[in-house]
Amino acid sequence: MLKITWLGQGGYMLCDGKTSLCIDPYLSDSVFKNSGKARLVEPPIRPEELECDVMICTHNHLDHVDPDTISVMKSKETTLFLAPCDCEDKMRSLGVLNYEKFDEGCKRTVGDFELEAVFADHTSKSAIGAVVKHGGLTLLFTGDTFYNERLKAYSRFSVDVLFICINGKLGNMNVEEAIKLTGEIGAKVGVPTHYGMFAENTEDPEKYTSRVKPSFEMKVGVTYDIAEIARAK
Repeated sequence: MLKITWLGQGGYMLCDGKTSLCIDPYLSDSVFKNSGKARLVEPPIRPEELECDVMICTHNHLDHVDPDTISVMKSKETTLFLAPCDCEDKMRSLGVLNYEKFDEGCKRTVGDFELEAVFADHTSKSAIGAVVKHGGLTLLFTGDTFYNERLKAYSRFSVDVLFICINGKLGNMNVEEAIKLTGEIGAKVGVPTHYGMFAENTEDPEKYTSRVKPSFEMKVGVTYDIAEIARAK
């Protein structure tokens, strides 16, 4: 049984009882220290308590490759880090020992997880999205991305649950574009993400969930059965 927890912003933890996968955890105040943008929600886990078998970082921005999380996380020396090639130097400087390039088109299997890096169009030019296949379900995490016609190719994955950015600022598609893309790729369930972390860069998720059916609004720090989300009405 696959469980998923939203860590806030674009961050998620997935665990099937054998293997744990973390995506883009932002658990610190590194953005505040860099640009004065304060967190609106407390991290559901302290950075030094974070453990996972594999971590995907979708691009080299502080809220996705978070130095104040990665540098102190509990399993840093054993975690497999998958990220675009321009993240490697930063990760090595943070003490990461097990890094593998995860650019568009790269694939990796870890436990029962099948992972693939897919196209994203963001201000960080090497940014990716991530396809996660597990137990017969296909999940797609857009990461940070503008709307782009190329994203319609996501339809080839027959996406069961789409985790899609909606905030419309700093290199991300807006709600209208997210709604459009959800329909264009035929995602069975839409989950809005990348909002609620910074007052300067947020959106109301109900603008998406009220118009995308079925859809599912996750709460930060709450663990869900992914099958429950996939059955959303």
